Amino acid sequence: MHFSHFFFKATVVLLLSSFVIFFNMRYKFSLRKNHEENFLEKESNEQDLCENFFAQRSYPDSAFDFAAYDKAIRQCLHDSKPTRSLTGFDLPWLQEGPDNIGGRFNVMAINPVDNNIMYAGCSTGGIFKTTDGGTTWYPVFDSQPYLSIGCITLDPDDPNIIYVGTGDVNISGYPFIGDGIYKSTDGGANWIHLGLTNERIISEIKINPTNTQIIYAGTMGLPYVMNSERGLYKSVDGGANWNQVLYVNDSTGVIDLEMDYNNPNTLYAATWNRIRNNHQSIWHGVDAHIYKTTDGGATWNILSNGLPTGDQCRISMSMSALNPQIIYCTYSDTTAELLGIYKTTNGGTSWTQQAGNGLNNPFNGQGWYSGGIFVNPTNNNELWLCGVDLYKSTNGGNNWSLGAPTWSTYVVHGDHHDVVFSSTKVFTCTDGGIFSKAFSSTTWNDAEQIPSNQFYHITVDPWNGLYSGGVQDNGTTEGNAAAVNNWQRLWGGDGFQPRYNPQDPNYFYYETQNGGIVETTDGGNSWSDVGATTDQNDRRSWDMPFLLSVHDPYTMYLATDKVYAYTAGSGFSTAISSDLTDGNIFGSQFHNVSCLAESWVDGNNLYAGTSDGNVWRSTSGGATWNDVTLGLPDRYVTSVQASPTVADRVYVTHSGYKENDFIAHIHRSENNGTSWTDISGDMPQVAVNDIFILPHHADSVLYVATDGGVYASINSGNHWERLGTGMPVCSVYDLDFDSTNHKLLAGTFARSLMSYDVDSMLYVAPSDTTQDTTFVSEISLENISFYPNPASSQLTIDNGQLTINTISIFDANGKIVWKNSPTTNHQPLTTNYGIDVSSLENGVYYLLISRKEKRVVKKFVVMH
Repeated sequence: MHFSHFFFKATVVLLLSSFVIFFNMRYKFSLRKNHEENFLEKESNEQDLCENFFAQRSYPDSAFDFAAYDKAIRQCLHDSKPTRSLTGFDLPWLQEGPDNIGGRFNVMAINPVDNNIMYAGCSTGGIFKTTDGGTTWYPVFDSQPYLSIGCITLDPDDPNIIYVGTGDVNISGYPFIGDGIYKSTDGGANWIHLGLTNERIISEIKINPTNTQIIYAGTMGLPYVMNSERGLYKSVDGGANWNQVLYVNDSTGVIDLEMDYNNPNTLYAATWNRIRNNHQSIWHGVDAHIYKTTDGGATWNILSNGLPTGDQCRISMSMSALNPQIIYCTYSDTTAELLGIYKTTNGGTSWTQQAGNGLNNPFNGQGWYSGGIFVNPTNNNELWLCGVDLYKSTNGGNNWSLGAPTWSTYVVHGDHHDVVFSSTKVFTCTDGGIFSKAFSSTTWNDAEQIPSNQFYHITVDPWNGLYSGGVQDNGTTEGNAAAVNNWQRLWGGDGFQPRYNPQDPNYFYYETQNGGIVETTDGGNSWSDVGATTDQNDRRSWDMPFLLSVHDPYTMYLATDKVYAYTAGSGFSTAISSDLTDGNIFGSQFHNVSCLAESWVDGNNLYAGTSDGNVWRSTSGGATWNDVTLGLPDRYVTSVQASPTVADRVYVTHSGYKENDFIAHIHRSENNGTSWTDISGDMPQVAVNDIFILPHHADSVLYVATDGGVYASINSGNHWERLGTGMPVCSVYDLDFDSTNHKLLAGTFARSLMSYDVDSMLYVAPSDTTQDTTFVSEISLENISFYPNPASSQLTIDNGQLTINTISIFDANGKIVWKNSPTTNHQPLTTNYGIDVSSLENGVYYLLISRKEKRVVKKFVVMH
């Protein structure tokens, strides 16, 4: 998090010609192809990824305290109520995108009566619905506390009745969980909770087609620990009550489920040994089997005739829609590679391994993550196999070829999770969005207008005003709301922090996982690996911090377990600290520097926070360091930030959850770390991932990114409120500020990049350095009013004899729908002003009225 180069931006941009900027951007947008061999798509290490999530939230304890986490998330949901006590805190967040670069999708469901109606479930971003065949999408699950989706099932009698199982069924390095099953009877407009809260990951739901009150739900339980909630559950009263009808053991759950639609008392359940936390990843075991019942779950048999035995990984199944006796399944082995594809034609009595010609390690060691097999409902011999790529067989699995272009072409993203069929198309869910093609075509198209990316870090590109960010599975991207469906890929791999030199557009940096920092000094023609200039024996974070000095942007500071200084273009870095952590105690990936900061006032003041709770300060540009941890909690340090104007003022934020532990997550020091003050105020006990101090307001306006959204304070941290509407309860990892457009930027780990107009909260413009913040509730512009409310044809602004410069109207999604400068002979308006709202649709809108450098926001309703 940083301030988008306030001190250099305006002056330098004016000195450069538009040709240079265009030339630079032309190179940047072509980087991905030019340097694919060296830097693109480095494989994510699942252990590193999981440690990044769990270590932050569990340190210093060895186990993640889920009860405390759940309590915090539910408090954030409560705080997201539509109204706030502070004026300007209840406006909508604006979606900046990308909408054209998809996020991680686990599952889809298509209305069998009207194929234009579809539902898509994200790994962390909830459910999106389309009613026009995929042209436009909108969220329908945002009012729930957990947005990870494992399965979506439509009622066989009424496709407007939807059952949703929450929790990320793929249990990846970020194993986001859920809180049971939800039901909607109106196509997703409203939801009720059906229980199985403690089962946490619902893998599959099947409904008896002859009696829809009978429902089965496969569960993987809470993946972090052993627990008895795993297995298969049954309800005979539409989900009001549940009974566990299959339980293997406390580390084994049900990952897949099939039901014989001709005899719905016959079911097949695939089980899987799976534990995932920051200390272990169990992805295979001797309890991986296919179980069969013919009496609705009263008794079960393990199927074995022709199936693998012994230690196995994940199993996937698919039943023919034409003949329920035909079932295909895949087994992955202890190395998470494809072991084999098997077929039964007699309901599981015997199985035959299919030849699998043309498949060469299709899972690429990710059989625990993908690997589903799917049968075309109109053709028993047409199979689709989800791996890193998507494969297709037309002869029952004996011969295979690519069903979609390989991931490296960037036509269809890699890592496939689900395949569904409409009457005319096939769809696949991937880690990079949803893709589809017509049966009669070979051309694949991606679904757009689905903001679902998982951002680690964000910034503002000072040379074009666009927003850049690093995204899980989707590298580094750049764009904004003006072209929300035209964001550009800049770099591959798992993206982290981009940085731009505000004095020279030819110097910029991108980052991939584990400190893969690359540098160009010639606008993207050539690249060097800055991360490799550090000692490769150092311990480094999955998300390794680095920054460019605000005093000299040709100087970079980066950190492993030590802090290094690097001079742009030199190819050489120097360690300027010793190991700042507690040492290599829990493993090479844990004890490292987690965040860095530099004083905006004094370039000699540097700060470093560590994953094991230490905070260090240097007042000598890194020559010497002092431990200033005393007075701070022993928690993972997520952010250290210096005041924009006060040399000795510094802020620290922490992660961590522990039941009945009310240790603060936000602290401030007025003496450069000698002592600390808790400024958490009335914040919920939620992990804080970043803090931003709004400049020019005497450090009274603070924003924090949390696991449950963004909170803000206008009185230096005494009172906090959740900021804005339209952002669901989701993790926000990074904050930044667009000083030109007065926007707070939030990098979410579920809904891409969002922005908030800080002028809705504040009357004094950020460029005004002569006074402190004045807030809406304290300013005497209440003389400005409007009528009628609701309005149908015309809204009249009564200016209260005050001059008005501009008026804007934006809708509940933050989109400007009307704007005007009501002036006469270039003089501000001094009389009442009428606005034609007859063309606006019914709904809630907001007026943004500007008077000189002050602004007021008013809410009104259009009702025709």
